[in-house]
Amino acid sequence: MRKRIPEATIRRLTHYLRCIEFIKETGAEILQSRDLATFCSISDSLVRRDLSYFGEFGTKGVGYSISELEKHIKKILGIDRTKKVGLAGVGNIGRALLNFPLLKNGFSIEAAFDIRDELIGKKINGVMVYHENDMIKVFKEKQLEMGIIAVPQQAALDVANKMIEGGAKGLLSFALIQCPLKKKVPLRYIEIAAELEILSYEIEKEE
Repeated sequence: MRKRIPEATIRRLTHYLRCIEFIKETGAEILQSRDLATFCSISDSLVRRDLSYFGEFGTKGVGYSISELEKHIKKILGIDRTKKVGLAGVGNIGRALLNFPLLKNGFSIEAAFDIRDELIGKKINGVMVYHENDMIKVFKEKQLEMGIIAVPQQAALDVANKMIEGGAKGLLSFALIQCPLKKKVPLRYIEIAAELEILSYEIEKEE
């Protein structure tokens, strides 16, 4: 049976990766777990426990090779190769994503989709905008693995199902998708209001 890894561990891995990339820029080559823990503002034991789920990466008494640890974490997260992404919705959020350096993190938006005639056929930061009606075909032709949904909530379910029919293996949505999808794939949400609510709770708790 495949070992179940806590979601919190996976989330922390992404944070470790950001910290490692920053530390690497200083010229350091070796990293102790306690140094990574301090940089990430968590406990040393938690760093070691998280990494232990995936084997032994460091040398006892010496630490981790920063380059090797970075490579291992990228492989665990599946970003040791570039994943091709399709983006639905070229509004304010969509345009911001098209100008965000996702390639640095292992992702490449290969196609964007919208329903507004004035956008169809145009390129934004080098990415062609297609009509939403062509989504299934374009997803298949370009072999897009992931979909980002940045459309109004009432259109999100239809867009999600088109992406899945086109071959998307996972979805990231800025809109709540209320009905079951045609096929079960990993689905994650970006909910800014929810994050602010949690932050508000943390503030109130401290006070």
